[in-house]
Amino acid sequence: MWTAEFRSRTARCLCWLALAFLLPGVARAQVDSSHARVELLADVRGVVPGQPFTLGVALALDRGWHTYWQNPGDSGLPVRVAWDLPAGFTAGPIEWPYPQQVSAPPVVTYGYEGMLLLPVVVTPSADLAGPGPLTLRARVSYLVCKDVCLPEQADVALSLPLLALAQPDPAGQRRLADARARLPRSLPDIVISASAFGEHYYVYWPAAAGRGDVSFFPDHEGQIRHSVAQARTREGSRWRLSLAAAEPAVDRLSGVLVSAGGWDAAGQVRALRVDTAVTPLATPPSPAPAPVTAPVGMSLLWACAFAVLGGLILNLMPCVFPVLSVKVLSFIQLAHGDPGRVRRHGLAFLGGVMVSFWLLAGLLLALRAAGGGVGWGFQLQSPGFVAAMALLLTAVGLNLMGVFEVGLGLSRLAGSAPQPAGYPGSFFTGTLAVLVATPCTAPFMGAALGFALARPAWEALTIFTALGIGMALPYLVLAEMPGLLARLPRPGAWMVTLRQALAFPLFATAAWLAWVLGRQTGVDAVGLLLLAALGVGFAAWGLGHVQRGVRRWLPGSVVVVGLGLAAVLGFAAAMRPDAMAVAPRSGAGLDWQAWSPEAVERHRAAGERVFVDFTAAWCITCQVNKRVALGTAAVAARFAELGIVPLKADWTRYDPAITQTLASFGRSGVPLYVYYDGSAPPRVLPSVLTPGIVLEALGD
Repeated sequence: MWTAEFRSRTARCLCWLALAFLLPGVARAQVDSSHARVELLADVRGVVPGQPFTLGVALALDRGWHTYWQNPGDSGLPVRVAWDLPAGFTAGPIEWPYPQQVSAPPVVTYGYEGMLLLPVVVTPSADLAGPGPLTLRARVSYLVCKDVCLPEQADVALSLPLLALAQPDPAGQRRLADARARLPRSLPDIVISASAFGEHYYVYWPAAAGRGDVSFFPDHEGQIRHSVAQARTREGSRWRLSLAAAEPAVDRLSGVLVSAGGWDAAGQVRALRVDTAVTPLATPPSPAPAPVTAPVGMSLLWACAFAVLGGLILNLMPCVFPVLSVKVLSFIQLAHGDPGRVRRHGLAFLGGVMVSFWLLAGLLLALRAAGGGVGWGFQLQSPGFVAAMALLLTAVGLNLMGVFEVGLGLSRLAGSAPQPAGYPGSFFTGTLAVLVATPCTAPFMGAALGFALARPAWEALTIFTALGIGMALPYLVLAEMPGLLARLPRPGAWMVTLRQALAFPLFATAAWLAWVLGRQTGVDAVGLLLLAALGVGFAAWGLGHVQRGVRRWLPGSVVVVGLGLAAVLGFAAAMRPDAMAVAPRSGAGLDWQAWSPEAVERHRAAGERVFVDFTAAWCITCQVNKRVALGTAAVAARFAELGIVPLKADWTRYDPAITQTLASFGRSGVPLYVYYDGSAPPRVLPSVLTPGIVLEALGD
């Protein structure tokens, strides 16, 4: 029975045989009809006797084609360079930039696409003499693949004069510096170690380092099975990457550890050198978490489909409905009017949703690129944003109550229905809907967002776009189907009552945000926020009097004083220092304990079952799940019967350990519920819970 290693070696031998037969007939000074343009460049304008300089072998690959790293993986051939240098010259080894995975299982290969530049240090003889110039030649042999693989070869040459003093070549230096920025490095504050148990190796590094996806590329074959997925998990104060061991086992791992988000604070160092001894383990480490809803193999198409579906369901979540009821009101007002106008209002609403999602995605990606571990709903971890949103929703509620108007006169309110506040009003409604949607995570959203934040920026923006389209889809359908609108009752005086009634859900949302602020900064901040809301009320009352035609100085002064009071007190509320830790609290029979990676490992090592609730005070989905599922007597009794330890990971304020653990499960936000049952892999529960779902997950 052929092993994978035997098949790999056989494939390489066949490739080299093809190269040996084909290349003599195609070798020439410059290959210009192949799928790669090969060039030889230097970082100097001339050669100084005895002074080393750097040559670069550059390959510009055609779009869609790739070539291979020093360890190609399961198939392929590495780039080879045969030097023909003047007497007395010596060439060092190729300095290999870190690779990427260029083919998927079952045959995994490592290589490069686009532009590849391989630096090589050359040392001339110290006793060079003669007028020059000196000609340096190289024969570059490589394999390029797309749908087929083609062995190719190029003979390249570079002539350099003999100089007494060094003269750098700025263009060559710049290109070689860019190539060296992709070389693996060693960072003194990041210690990498490795262990082994059974058929697996485990690579460890500090928990504070390495953002995004992390992959290990062995620099020579025979270390790992390339086609087996590499699983990362948090283990106390460090991360662990699980690798499938090849046969026979090795006592040392060497290669490159690549982090998509970088290893240093600036995110500039993407690859670390690995050369470490493998320490045998007496017992297996705790199992790696399996991302149930966000599998590693999820494609961009599936992620977009999940995002559209999640955005559609997001409209039904309790944090979004109060704002979207305002949009429904505007559709009722337009029901028997011009269909074209209805359509334009729908597009304006879509514009507000999309622009807000793009800005939110851009800010989130920028913060991650800068080294911040943030996720969905990250802005609600800021007390300033929470206070501002509470005051804004208070103002919108007062507008619906008729205290003041935006874009219309109160004279319209007395007779027929109020008219919409124009296309900017629809745009603003879409923007506000996105802002208040972030405390909620709808089904399917967790998988899509977790995938988005681990992918390149353009893929992440594509998924956020799909999420926005899903959220706006019901209103676009309504705007494009006037027949549905025609079934609605005609506008009339009853609309005034409906509009005023819709203000109360907004006031309730503002009260909830005040509670969130209290959890973040204490009860004093809530008092200041209530006074700031009083200032908003004063300003709205004064503005309403101005709109009614009262020209006396008093209403205008009230507006100014009210807005000033709201601004000063709102800022003071947001800037209050933490008055209390956001600690877990007991409730409904469950004695929640504080979560930490160490606590999870400690309880599991003692043979106990563990249930972890990743939550936040600003997450309405979390609060609903707590009331309807986790807080029920049946669930509490089952926890007690099975001896399950409930741990609460509170993300109300930013916590990097929680952020990193969420990422290890393929998630970017809360809620997340994880059940550890003995040595079995952790089980991830759905984002929306019922008592039946929880009891079924707990099992026997």
